[in-house]
Amino acid sequence: MSNSNFQGDCGEAKSGYHSATCPGGMEVGGSATVNGGPTQNCVIANDGGTVFAIELIETAGIYDYQVRVDAQGPRGIFSGSMYLAFEDLTGDVYYLSITASKREWHEVSYNSSNPAIQRIFWSDVSFDVEGSKADGEKPSYQVVSPAHADADA
Repeated sequence: MSNSNFQGDCGEAKSGYHSATCPGGMEVGGSATVNGGPTQNCVIANDGGTVFAIELIETAGIYDYQVRVDAQGPRGIFSGSMYLAFEDLTGDVYYLSITASKREWHEVSYNSSNPAIQRIFWSDVSFDVEGSKADGEKPSYQVVSPAHADADA
C-alpha cells in the first residue's frame, strides 16, 4: 500500500474541527500518515478516541470506493463520539462517527469520478465542513461501523 502524507492540524479538536490536506490526494490502494507520522499521533479525540489507520480501497457492488478506518471512540460514560469526515478530489465530503471505545474497523463506501481523498477532518463534536461543494446536500454514501468481522482478512 502506498503512503500519502497529510499536512495540517494535530491533536484534539474540542470545538469546530481540525483538518489535514494531501495535495493530489490519497489514491486508491493508499494509506494515510499525518505530518509525517502515524495517524494516532494527530487524529485524536477526547477520552482516548484515536484513529490508528486510514486506507482507501476499491470495492465491488453498489459503491466503487471505500475509506477504511481503524479507530476507537472515546471511553467512559458521557464521553460522546469521535467525528470524522473525508473530502475527495471532486469536493464531496463523507462523514463517519466513531462511538464504541473498542478498537475496530469502520467503512465509508462511496462513488466518485475522482475518488482520491484530499482532506481529512476530525472533532469531538458533530460538524459540517464549511464551504463543501454540496452546500448542505451530502453525497450518497454508506457507513458500516463497525465493519464486518471478515473485512479484516
